[in-house]
Amino acid sequence: MSLSDRLFAAFYDVLNSVVEGRVEPYRRETAGKTWGDVLEIGGGTGANLPYYPPDVRLTMVEPNPHMTKRLNRRAKKLGRAVEVVPDVGEKLPFDDASFDCVVTTLVLCMVDDLDRVVSEARRVIRPGGSFLFYEHVVSSNGAMRRWQRLLNPAWRFATTGCNLDRDIAGAIRAAGFRRVELTSFDLSVGLPVTIPNIVGAAEA
Repeated sequence: MSLSDRLFAAFYDVLNSVVEGRVEPYRRETAGKTWGDVLEIGGGTGANLPYYPPDVRLTMVEPNPHMTKRLNRRAKKLGRAVEVVPDVGEKLPFDDASFDCVVTTLVLCMVDDLDRVVSEARRVIRPGGSFLFYEHVVSSNGAMRRWQRLLNPAWRFATTGCNLDRDIAGAIRAAGFRRVELTSFDLSVGLPVTIPNIVGAAEA
């Protein structure tokens, strides 16, 4: 792991606290609506942990060991049993149809291969299960989209990998789910500009 990965883990919760009040409703709408065997791709420091129903059986994939340390501490503090797997979303180490629900929260902007991760999420969900997601996305407004693409290289460097201009909704719709329902909206983070977001569920 690089120094940037260590620093990103160290400051993630501080950075996240700036917008957490605005993000909380979408954690409840995704993590909060899971059931059965649940996989979160990109568990981070465990920000979703307080929102999962108490009876779910929770597995989290998180490749950054510095994040995992904080995740495990938070799980212990909350009394949550969590299996943390040090792997990546592009190649999930699970059999087909292993989970009732898969969750991502502001992580598909960071992965190396967006389409592969969404395909893997679809693969490990049981028939009738759900992929629940909350993500920031490329804008549907042409001028805003051009700004996102212009700023993306510098933004990606500053955030150790976050992309402003990914068509995540398109990737989810193309992944072979039986039904995709999502809401698009602009989220204010206290800056002069808003950030396009989506929240929703895809049924396997």
